[in-house]
Amino acid sequence: MQETDFLQQIPKPCFLTVQLVQHWGGQAFLVGGLVRDWLLGNRSRLDSRPDWDLAVDLRGTGYTLTQLLQKLSQENNGRYVSHQQFLTGTVTLPNLRIDISHTRNERYPEPAVLPRVKPDGIEADLLRRDFTVNALAVTLTGDKPGTVIDPTGGGADLEARLIRIIHPNSFIDDPTRIFRAIRFAARLNFAIESGTLFLLRTAVREGYLRRLTPERVLYELRCVCAEATAFKILEAALKEGVLAGCFEWSKPKFLQAELDKLSRAGISGELLFMYLLSRLPVDSSFPISRAEQQVRLAIRDFRRTANRLRRAKRRSTVYQLLMRLPAPALEILAALNTGVIKRRLKLYLAEVSKIQPELTAAELLAAGVKPGPKLGKMLKKLLWAKLDRQVKTREDEMVLINRIRGRSG
Repeated sequence: MQETDFLQQIPKPCFLTVQLVQHWGGQAFLVGGLVRDWLLGNRSRLDSRPDWDLAVDLRGTGYTLTQLLQKLSQENNGRYVSHQQFLTGTVTLPNLRIDISHTRNERYPEPAVLPRVKPDGIEADLLRRDFTVNALAVTLTGDKPGTVIDPTGGGADLEARLIRIIHPNSFIDDPTRIFRAIRFAARLNFAIESGTLFLLRTAVREGYLRRLTPERVLYELRCVCAEATAFKILEAALKEGVLAGCFEWSKPKFLQAELDKLSRAGISGELLFMYLLSRLPVDSSFPISRAEQQVRLAIRDFRRTANRLRRAKRRSTVYQLLMRLPAPALEILAALNTGVIKRRLKLYLAEVSKIQPELTAAELLAAGVKPGPKLGKMLKKLLWAKLDRQVKTREDEMVLINRIRGRSG
């Protein structure tokens, strides 16, 4: 393959990393999706990218990856995180994130557990990766910087537009690669190579996805939802039984129709993830936030509220039915529903939820209303009247308050 001109567009902190590694007597390489996308012809300016992936080989230099991370963060006014167990780390700088790993090999003691790693050379590092199109590197040090290293035929698979695993136990060692195969195929508009697809389906059928921890399943689902092609990925994952393979769960008949509605509504990846939580058997072992749990339950338990919402005649009733539901849940439900339910959800989001009386509690206290439960009830009645357009001006509100005070006093 032809040499590239990566070196001309490397950000200064990355260039300084390469210089330091070379000064120490080590080797540095550009790795990851950036190399793949560059070779596919996506040649937007690299120096404006917010994230870079480097691999370094420091064997025999007397230096460690942690020392490199420390040095880079100190000299560039940044901060670093080191994951020594996996020989990886990250340096975070203003407007730039550099993921740096030591070249390594890995061994999986059993299926679906995290690997044990040892330092090794660049070819071993590339051979441990998930797919041939991701097992590409560009040399940044030595006599021939810019040389592409391709030990698995990834370049040929890029040209053929194929996703291919590197070894036959790939999906058994790490079942999250099942998610990633479908995700990369959709993102790049590639096909999954026939042998790889056979092994993917075999791993799903034999239950290897069930061995994944809840944390790893949720991480993969978040990655899916963050993709521009998220709905295409989910459709393929459902077809291949991937979600059913992760959970004790049968796909609801309405699921694909709901996903189609959400796709047409153009909801965000974050909302899509929350929707999935409401349809999957997520229990207390799954590490989701309190806000995500509230949205999940609001969507799951909406049927009773929907029946009351359908019968609601007043805007104040709509407000009272929906006021305690999280806004993200209401956005999702508005996309899923039709008819009067959809109209009232959209009315609440666009208008009703934003209405407030002009008079405040402080003003009512200043006007002589005594603090306590009665003040709260007055404010509620005032809000209901405002929502139902029984009062329009500040003067109307004060007339209503005086009327209420007269009845209660």
